[in-house]
Order: sequence, then structure tokens, then C-alpha cells
Amino acid sequence: MNKSIRKAAKCYLVQNNKVVVTKYKKGNQKQDFYDIPGGKIEENETSEQAAIREMKEETGIVVKNLKSKGKMTIEYPDRIFNFTVFLANEYEGESQDFAENTAEWVDIDLLLKQEKILSNIMILDRFFRKGLLDENFGFTMHILVDEQENILGVNFNLEGKNE
Repeated sequence: MNKSIRKAAKCYLVQNNKVVVTKYKKGNQKQDFYDIPGGKIEENETSEQAAIREMKEETGIVVKNLKSKGKMTIEYPDRIFNFTVFLANEYEGESQDFAENTAEWVDIDLLLKQEKILSNIMILDRFFRKGLLDENFGFTMHILVDEQENILGVNFNLEGKNE
């Protein structure tokens, strides 16, 4: 079976060991799951523009001075998401409540203990965090999941950046 491939962008807004997340509300198939803001790259849009737009649409926050950190592939049984991953530390606005989700700052260590987190939150785990938060490194990550968001396998490569 050929899996559909979707190009998308994610933006991790991190400050003081907290990250901005979305939490899906009732009525959504991923109700009560925590996620990192992001989504599909539209036609004639760069991955950075998509990350900025998605963050605004899903949280109400405008991120600035994004840093490209790497690539994350999340593979489901019937589809693949290829994410360009960005990190932001600068922003304007406050997290908001929307019809489909809430947006909030959550302590990273507490977030990782939640039962319902999507696989892209895994990059915030201490083992992988250097690839996301350290300016000298980037990463590539492949996460294999089932339809219930259970992680079946992870391949992670840390990449040093030459300045």
C-alpha cells in the first residue's frame, strides 16, 4: 500500500522549561490529547511561514525569529507526516481558547507525564532535548505509531551544526 505523504511544519515555543501546547476539546477524535502547534504547508508557502501561521491559528500567539531545528517524520499505518521543525523563543500575544482546542503553557516535565500526548511531544524528552534546544545541534527523527498514537519505534539522529 502506498502511504499518502503530507508536508507540514511544527513550532516549539519554549521558555523557562515550559512549552506552548494545544489540547483538543470534546468532539475531536483526539479529545484531551496534547499537541504541539503545527500543520500542513499550503501551496506557495514556506515551511517557516506555515509554522508561524499555524501557531497563530491554533494558539493566538505570533512567534518571531524561528530557528530551523530539523526534520521529524511521523509514520502511521496508512499515512506519513514529514514535519520541518522550528524552535521559537520570541513571541507576542497570549495563549487563547478556541472552538476545537485550548492553548496553554505547560511545564515540559509535567507534559511528558501526561497519558494523552501525541508522538511529536517526544522531542521534549531529556534524551532528545539537546537536538531541539541546543543551538549547536539539529536532528532527524522518525517515529512509527499506530492509529491510537502508541509509539511503536523511534529512530533519532543528533546532528552538529557548523557555524
